[in-house]
Amino acid sequence: MNQEILNNLKIWRSRKSIEENVKQYMVLQNKTIEEIVEKLPKNKEEFIAVKGLGLKKFEKYGQDILSILWGTETSLKSNNKNILSFYDTNKKDQIFSVSQFLDLVNQNISSFNVSIQGEISSFDYRKHAYFSLKDKNDGSILNCFMWSSDFELCNIPVKEGMEVIIRGYPEIFKPTGRFTIKVRTIELVGKGALKKAYEALKKKLTDEGIFDISLKRKLPFLPVNIGVITSKYGAVINDLLNNLGQYGFKISLYDSRVEGALAIRELNRSIEYFRDKPIDLLVIIRGGGSLESLQPFNNETLIRSIVNYPVPVLCGIGHDKDIPLLSLAADLSLSTPTAAAREINRSWEQSLEKLSVYSSHIIDQYTLQIIKSKSIVKKHISLITLFYQKIIFDFDKLHTQISKSLYFLEVNIKQTKIFLLKDIHQIIHSYESIIEHSKLHLLNSEKELKQNNPKAVMKRGYCILFTDNRVVRSIKQIHEKDKIQIQITDGKIISSVEEIKPK
Repeated sequence: MNQEILNNLKIWRSRKSIEENVKQYMVLQNKTIEEIVEKLPKNKEEFIAVKGLGLKKFEKYGQDILSILWGTETSLKSNNKNILSFYDTNKKDQIFSVSQFLDLVNQNISSFNVSIQGEISSFDYRKHAYFSLKDKNDGSILNCFMWSSDFELCNIPVKEGMEVIIRGYPEIFKPTGRFTIKVRTIELVGKGALKKAYEALKKKLTDEGIFDISLKRKLPFLPVNIGVITSKYGAVINDLLNNLGQYGFKISLYDSRVEGALAIRELNRSIEYFRDKPIDLLVIIRGGGSLESLQPFNNETLIRSIVNYPVPVLCGIGHDKDIPLLSLAADLSLSTPTAAAREINRSWEQSLEKLSVYSSHIIDQYTLQIIKSKSIVKKHISLITLFYQKIIFDFDKLHTQISKSLYFLEVNIKQTKIFLLKDIHQIIHSYESIIEHSKLHLLNSEKELKQNNPKAVMKRGYCILFTDNRVVRSIKQIHEKDKIQIQITDGKIISSVEEIKPK
C-alpha cells in the first residue's frame, strides 16, 4: 500500500471534515480510504466501483480524490503551507477541541515515514503487537504499535533485547495522548541474528516437509502465459526478456520491490494477484544479494504462499552463500534470470529439435518413396513398352495372315465359282440327294430321340439323380448326409442321403 497517498488522503479528509464541520468518518471511513489506495481508481466508473463510495461521493469528492491519486493535487505535495497554517490563514484565533487538535497534529505528522533502529523492550502481543524501542546508547524510549496483519506478515520471532529496524509513521493515540510509532515493517539487524533466524526457519520448514523433492513439479510443457514478479527497474527483467526465445510468450509483469522489509507486503500481494490468473508458470526473480538484502525471500508467509500454488513456481534469485528459503520451496530454483529464461525455453527448444529431426525424417522418407516410385514407374514403363511392342508385332503377324487368308479365299471363291458355273446341275442334283438323305437321317434320329428322351422314360416312373449339379451314375459318387436332387417329370425333389447300400 502506498503510504504517501494514504497520508495525503487522510490529510485531505481532515481538512474536509473541518470545512464541513462533520466527523472525519462521515467524509470517508478508514476502510474506504485503504480500499481507494489499494484499487487506485483512474476514472468515474472505477471510483464508483470502490466499496464505500458511490455516485454521490464521486459528485462531491471525486475530482479531489482523483487529483490526489494521480498527481494533480498540488496543495498537499508542493504547497509549502502545512495544515496548521491552513487554519491560521483562514480563521484567526480559531479554537479547536482536543480531538480536532489531535486529528490535526496526527494528519500533519503521519506524512513522516521513518526508519528507526533500536532494541526491543516490553514486548506484548495481544491481538496486535505493543512494544517499546530503546536506544542502546542512552536508553531513550519510543512506544510502538503494530497491527497483527503487518506483524504476522513480517514473521519476525521478536524477543526483548533483540535489535531491529522498524519502519512506520508517528501518531498520537487520542484516548491517552500517548506518542506512538505506527509500525508497518520490522526486520532484524546484524548477520548473526539474521543467520540464526534463517537456520531456525529452515529447520522448521524442513521438518514440516515444505522443501521435500516429492513436492516439486515439473515446469509446464511449452508454457505460453508466464507471470513474472520482480522490479520493473534494473537489469533483471531485461536479462529475462532478452534471453527468452521467440516462441510467442505472453509475459505479465507485476512490478514489486525485491529488497528490504517493505518488499514483503508487495511480494505477497503480487503472489496472490497471480493466484487466479490464467498463467502456465509463475516466475520470481531478482539479482544477486547478501543474506541481509534477501530477507524478504526468507519470509515464512511468502514461503507458505507458494506451496501448492495453482501453477509451478520458478525462482531465479541470486545469492551469496545461503539459498533463499523461497527458492528451496519453489518447484525449481536457479541463481540468475538468464538461467530461468533458458529453462523456460528448454521445452520449446527440445520440441524444435524434435520437429527438425521429424522434418528431416519425413523428407528422407519422402525422397526414398520418390526413388522407389520412380523405379517402379520405370519398370512399368518398360513392361508397358514390351506389351505394346508385342501387340504391334502380333498385329503385324495377324495382318499378314489375314492378307494371305483373304488371298487364298479369293482364289478359292473364283475356283468355286468356275466349278459351280460348270457343273451347277450336277451339284444341284448331288445336293438334292444329300438333302433327301439328311432328311431321312433326321427322321430316324427324331424317332430314336423320342424313344430315348429322359422325360419319356421318367413318365414311366424313372428319375435322374444329381449331386453338385452332376448326374449320379454310381454310389461311389455320393456319401451319407450329402444333399441330392431327384429330377422327375414334373419337378425336382431335394433330399439328403441317409444310407448307401452297395449292390
